[in-house]
Amino acid sequence: MRQNTTVSAIQTEVEPRPFLKWAGGKTSILSEIMSSIPTTFERYVEPFLGGGAVFFKLNPHRALLSDSNEELMNCYSLVRDRPDDLLRLLRIFSISKTKFYEVRKLDPANLDNLTRAARLIYLNKLCYNGLYRVNKKGQFNTPYSGYRNVKLADRETILAASSALKHAELLTADFARILLDLSQPGDFFYLDPPYPPIGKYSDFKRYTKAFFNKEDHIRLAKAVHELDRRGNKFLLSNANHPLILELYSRFRKKSVEAPRFVNCKGDRRGRVPELLVTNV
Repeated sequence: MRQNTTVSAIQTEVEPRPFLKWAGGKTSILSEIMSSIPTTFERYVEPFLGGGAVFFKLNPHRALLSDSNEELMNCYSLVRDRPDDLLRLLRIFSISKTKFYEVRKLDPANLDNLTRAARLIYLNKLCYNGLYRVNKKGQFNTPYSGYRNVKLADRETILAASSALKHAELLTADFARILLDLSQPGDFFYLDPPYPPIGKYSDFKRYTKAFFNKEDHIRLAKAVHELDRRGNKFLLSNANHPLILELYSRFRKKSVEAPRFVNCKGDRRGRVPELLVTNV
């Protein structure tokens, strides 16, 4: 049955919201995004989940959420399935520069899934600007932030997120599998891929050890055109960049301004134009 997303949200005491900071997250332009989402669809699908701001705001009854970042999707799974265990473990962690680098040095492959999830939340809360960045070996390499008053075990936020995620299928997968192999009639897709760099200091592509490059943007555009051919609705966020304008020339576009917080130099921050591309 089709559901009206304006009335189908799951009722919780605390409104679900991201439990991770995420560079490039969409919290600041949620109102623009929400106004571009169709009111009816069968299932919400998001193959570049990141911090999940749009998913948590929409809070649909049925969702397929995915990302190529295995550590991230493991964390979402543990928030969904074992929130109390995760909170108990997070309370054990101490906050200091020394501890941060000790935790960062740990190899996730040698940890159980619960500890891996806690490690990701710990690093995310204490690293610079919440920037998830890895080197070519897949090792997390964002430095310590020195932030004070960090709340690691945020019980209300974790439990509200867990409640929303109960209605979601979680997968670690390349976007092409989600868009082309697992799509269903009536699916609505929200797409927020790593952006092509728009300046010398832009770098949103070191998200996994396999960087997201021009060829990936071309692959994504072909998959989006196929979704459109099948009759699926989609909304895509991306940089206002010549490549993106070319790849999605046939679709409707809206320019929005989003804050840029990532750069370590204050004079290189500010608001930058982004595009919302849709067939809705």
